[in-house]
Amino acid sequence: RLFPLPSVVLFPAGFAPLPVFEDRYLDMVKEAIQDDGLIATALLQPGYEENSEGPPAVEHVICVGQILRPRSHPNGQIDLLLYGLARARILEEIPSHPYRQARVELLEDVVPPGNHERVAERLRRVLDLIPGRQPMVWGLRRMAEQLRGVDAAPGRYADAVAHASDLPKEAMYEVLAETDVLRRFQLLIHHIETRAAE
Repeated sequence: RLFPLPSVVLFPAGFAPLPVFEDRYLDMVKEAIQDDGLIATALLQPGYEENSEGPPAVEHVICVGQILRPRSHPNGQIDLLLYGLARARILEEIPSHPYRQARVELLEDVVPPGNHERVAERLRRVLDLIPGRQPMVWGLRRMAEQLRGVDAAPGRYADAVAHASDLPKEAMYEVLAETDVLRRFQLLIHHIETRAAE
């Protein structure tokens, strides 16, 4: 179940509050709640506004999330909190109606052998770059542990930093699409430093 969005990039162990009001996506959310509670956020590709033929293109790396705290309103709108579970890559979209669906493969984090100390150094560096947002990072990690148990994998910390960093959606997607944890941290450092220099 794909939820194409123009500006939301969800990360594993991150949270996104989403208002749902279009009929087709209300159907999607209701069916998901009755089933496994899973939907995936997919970032719309640049130029989607000009596309008048067919469904707008989405980026290929998505985040599968779990619906939490759905709340219905008298006007039919549903507000929900989506908790990111895993990166995935769209292999192909499946003809479906009224909402979009796809066959996907889950993506695992990769830490090249012998690079654990370099990853730790980059984690320290990126945390130094966002001193005012560190409490948000640790808060995300605590909530993730409550929901899924302890997961000290460095990729989860990179994702928490990305979630807390308030980067532009293009930079956020670039970080989401990177499975190599060392490169993910390097991308974060680059984008945060670039933003600070603006």
